[in-house]
Amino acid sequence: MGLHIDDVILRKAFFYAKMKGVDLSAVVENFLAQFMSTSLSYVDKIKNFPISQEVKSLVGHPKVDAAAIDWEKEKEDYLLQKYGE
Repeated sequence: MGLHIDDVILRKAFFYAKMKGVDLSAVVENFLAQFMSTSLSYVDKIKNFPISQEVKSLVGHPKVDAAAIDWEKEKEDYLLQKYGE
């Protein structure tokens, strides 16, 4: 079983979590736990899922110049921060 997330969405979420000082894995896990906790159908859950103002604020932001970012360095920094040296 694999999980595939659009690169643009993943980058935005990664930088958002980093800016807020939270772990992206915890955010995703919390979202999925809330999503699965009600007895609504999946379609109703998607239609009725509350979206915070912080998440709504991500929509329409200027695009990040992916060529200007050293993704390997960002990944390394993230992993060092998360797991230590």
